[in-house]
Amino acid sequence: MLAKRWRTLERQRPQLRYVKWGEAIGVLFILGRFVGLGSVVFGLILMAGFGLWGYSVLNRES
Repeated sequence: MLAKRWRTLERQRPQLRYVKWGEAIGVLFILGRFVGLGSVVFGLILMAGFGLWGYSVLNRES
């Protein structure tokens, strides 16, 4: 149900596609830290930044 609503929101606001990918890359940086290929701080900064951008996209009047 949530995935269907997200796809509808992505069609209405295409910027959310970039938010989703930015959040995923942030998670990869955090998880990559445990195998020595990432940075927790950079991952958290990415996730927070893309999260704030997504929040502003969702709250923008269409």
